[in-house]
Amino acid sequence: MAVNYRQKEPQDFTTNSAWLLYLFSIPYIFSVISKLIKGETFQLLLVSAAAVAIVVSALWMSIGIKNKHLYYARKYPQHTPFPMMFLASLLLGASSLVTSWLLLQYNLFAGIGFGVAAMVGCWMWYGLDPIKNKNMSFADINDSEKALEILQESETLVINIENANKKIAKQDLSKQIDSITENARKVLTILADNPKKITKARRFLRTYLTGAESVVQRFADTHKDADNKELEQNFTDVLGNIEKVFIEQQEKLISSDVFDLDVDIEVLNTLLKKQGIK
Repeated sequence: MAVNYRQKEPQDFTTNSAWLLYLFSIPYIFSVISKLIKGETFQLLLVSAAAVAIVVSALWMSIGIKNKHLYYARKYPQHTPFPMMFLASLLLGASSLVTSWLLLQYNLFAGIGFGVAAMVGCWMWYGLDPIKNKNMSFADINDSEKALEILQESETLVINIENANKKIAKQDLSKQIDSITENARKVLTILADNPKKITKARRFLRTYLTGAESVVQRFADTHKDADNKELEQNFTDVLGNIEKVFIEQQEKLISSDVFDLDVDIEVLNTLLKKQGIK
């Protein structure tokens, strides 16, 4: 029996922190301490609210940056992400307006100017949320939602393999993994162009992509701990099997609708059991 999908969302190893906004909140924290010591209650409330707003803006921006990275990493997303980056910039602009107007005693128009400047500066530094919709549909087949779901789940696994590969220092193994993900994406492209073949390919994609994800993530987590040649060879054997089959199936997809994979799947399952993955 094929291994099941374990990861519904792709793992992301890129830096998503809006560090500049967190840095921007530091003077406000010192100001809070100062107002507290002086007992200036009204100003303490204002500067505290501004500090909290900036920290919340940084959190929202971090979420928005992560969503943006993951969206552009995908070829088959269903919806554009919620505009967290835009909301973060609005909140930053509002806090800058209130701070400059009520706390620093600038007039209202100057406060609006500071708020707009903060918001635009945020857009220039971090950018905005994706607005181009990548919605896909397969109107010419039954159960088109299931077909799209298969592509999305498969792409998630490919992204996880690519991200885990970034942690592997061994060049020969990393190139082998690159070959697997490259051929996997080619297979997904062929399936997207021939959606009637997608449901037939599900067992193949589930078994081989989940197996590859398990192998690569396990090796990425353990290869630095010890120089175990036997373990490395075992991983290489599994990846070699996966790479070979993806190349073969890419050719089969182009020429026919047949997916005769039972023998290959059993071979892979046996190798995975030896690795303690099954």
